[in-house]
Amino acid sequence: MIPIVARILDFIYPAYCQICSTQLSYGKSLCNVCLGKLVPVEAPLCSQCGECFDGDIDSQFTCNNCQGLDFSFNFARAAYRGDKSSRQLIHDFKYSRQIHLAENLATLTSLALEDSRFLPFLKNGILVPVPLHWLRQRKRRFNQSEEIVKHLARQIDMPWANILKRTRNTETQTRYNRKKRLQNLKGAFQLRRNGKALISNKMVILVDDVLTTGSTANECAVVLLENGASKVAVLTLIRG
Repeated sequence: MIPIVARILDFIYPAYCQICSTQLSYGKSLCNVCLGKLVPVEAPLCSQCGECFDGDIDSQFTCNNCQGLDFSFNFARAAYRGDKSSRQLIHDFKYSRQIHLAENLATLTSLALEDSRFLPFLKNGILVPVPLHWLRQRKRRFNQSEEIVKHLARQIDMPWANILKRTRNTETQTRYNRKKRLQNLKGAFQLRRNGKALISNKMVILVDDVLTTGSTANECAVVLLENGASKVAVLTLIRG
């Protein structure tokens, strides 16, 4: 941006850190101090669902989140751990309708793409956002995952398509355990009419803001694979 334009925008529309409220230059949403406090997802972690673990993992390791489950997606990877700061960002974005955060959240999400397992997906793939039910989207006025994908696709020069739809307005997942979450989401997603041609023999990166148990991502992956996708990987900003 031209410096003089940036200075004018700073004056008219001052930006503030979403976490500590420090004034920032235009276009930023986090100060360097708060950005440094976000905790990146790093090994050791579950190779399937991306669950983070502290300490050493021995050869007998079993992920409590994956145990007894057979996820349809190849792997899930988040950029940051779910803590007070990262959850505040997501909360402000979704529930305070601060849609201007989408571009910076996309940049933060892209950190997870440094995982080498994404390489083949980036070469022959497509980004697909996890959908909201139309009633919930009308109330919120936007789908947070779609807004992140729009910016992410531009940043990494990758195609994207909004081809999934949520056919049932399921209850919020936060109150349920892992088993109940899976049951609650059975058959809740479908592919839109134009979707099959766009994902046939393609690797799909399914994008959401948060991954907790993986139940939502799994149901979306089932639909994508049934309709011709060759593989599905899950990308999120935070791991709940």
